Amino acid sequence: MPLPTPEQTRPVGYHVDAPAENLLFTVYRCWMAGYATGDVACWDIAWEALAREMPADNAKPLFGEFHHFARTLRETAPDGIHWRPAACRALCRDECFVLAMVDAAQRNDRVQLLKAASHLLGAEGLHPALDATMALARALARAGLFIAPVSAGALDVMTRMRPPSATTH
Repeated sequence: MPLPTPEQTRPVGYHVDAPAENLLFTVYRCWMAGYATGDVACWDIAWEALAREMPADNAKPLFGEFHHFARTLRETAPDGIHWRPAACRALCRDECFVLAMVDAAQRNDRVQLLKAASHLLGAEGLHPALDATMALARALARAGLFIAPVSAGALDVMTRMRPPSATTH
C-alpha cells in the first residue's frame, strides 16, 4: 500500500495547532507521564486520543510505536526528558527536539534528525533513539499524519535554548 504524500494530507496550521502535531504531543505526553507516575490511566488517555482520530486497526500499531519511542527516549536520555502536560499548547525545549526528530524522519532528512537527536540525547544511545524515531515517523505517515516541516533556522534556535535547570520528569 503506497503511503500518502505529505502534500496530500498536510493539515492546515502549524505545529501544535495542527492535527498531526497535536495528536503527536497528546499521545507522547501521556506516554511520558505514564512512565513518570506509573499510572496506567495516562496510557489509557493516550489510547483514547488515538482511537478518536482513527480506526482501531490503524491506532493499534501507532500506539505500539509511541510506546517504543517514549520508552527508548527515556532510556537513552542521560539527563532525562522534559515534557509539558497533555493539554498545554506550548512546547518545551525537549519537545521541540522531538518535533524536529519526527519531522526529519518523515522527510528522511538524516542530517536534521541526527542534529536534533544529538541535542536531545547527547552522543550516547543515539542509534536506538533514531530507530525508534524512524519507526514512529513511518507509523504516523501510514496513518496519514504528517508533521509540518521544522525549518533549519528553527532548529538552530532550539539548539541555543537553555536546557531547563530545575525539574526533570
